[in-house]
Amino acid sequence: MSVPETDFNREKQWWDAKAEKEDRDSADEAINRALRWREIERHLQGVTTVLDVGAATGAFSIPLAKRGFAVTHLDFSLAMLKIARERANDAANIQFVEGNSADLRRFADRSFDLVLNMDGAISFCGSEARGAIRETCRVARQTVILTVSHRAQMIASWTSSSLFKTGKLVPAVEAMLSRGEWHQDQFPDNEALTEGLTQNYLGSLKAFTPGELQSALENCGMKVLRCSGLGSLAALCTPEAIQRAVNDEVVFKEFLSRCEQFDRDILPDGPGTRQRAGLIAVARRLD
Repeated sequence: MSVPETDFNREKQWWDAKAEKEDRDSADEAINRALRWREIERHLQGVTTVLDVGAATGAFSIPLAKRGFAVTHLDFSLAMLKIARERANDAANIQFVEGNSADLRRFADRSFDLVLNMDGAISFCGSEARGAIRETCRVARQTVILTVSHRAQMIASWTSSSLFKTGKLVPAVEAMLSRGEWHQDQFPDNEALTEGLTQNYLGSLKAFTPGELQSALENCGMKVLRCSGLGSLAALCTPEAIQRAVNDEVVFKEFLSRCEQFDRDILPDGPGTRQRAGLIAVARRLD
């Protein structure tokens, strides 16, 4: 069964409804955010201009602007943009733009030194996710940092949800396993899987394996510097252990270092954190 096209108007409504909770970290979300910050910090040398695609309420864009970078904050949720503008508190060096990750035509080729496209801005484009990757690479002058949904983590989530809510393995599990795709309207059983989520909805999603993401970036003329799970160690630890690490500043810093070592040396193709996008890639232009 083919995947229905992404209904971006419906997606906007969904993201608007999620805006107030966007920065409330639960489970291993704080670890995911902190690990992304560490990767960003490694690639700021020589950067003047930054495009943050799917920047939501400004977790990365606003601090970067306050540090002096010229930042363009792009999101297609008006509710997210409203919160971000309020939080920016008239900070200089930041421009807020309403726009879609899959269509960055307002920007010329190679417009920004660094392009960030993280969390759901690629994966929740669904059938247009690869187009969103192409657009991200097109507008980058130097470096892109992407995070997308990791297919391994999504397979586990879909399987767990399917067994818990229906007592069987519904067709959506096979679609995620074999093709890394999901759409709310793809199969009749899908409605049961989204019950209890925001607006009982989980529109369109494309999850990637590390190999798929690396290939997509290379096809855009990029040299991939990193493509791996993000925070897989956290996914393998108990929730109680994660909470203890997050609550102690010294332990948290050390835990982040161990997560990076684990992702680099032990399980680079690991599933990443359970919450937020668990597959990260860093790439630079070949020319």
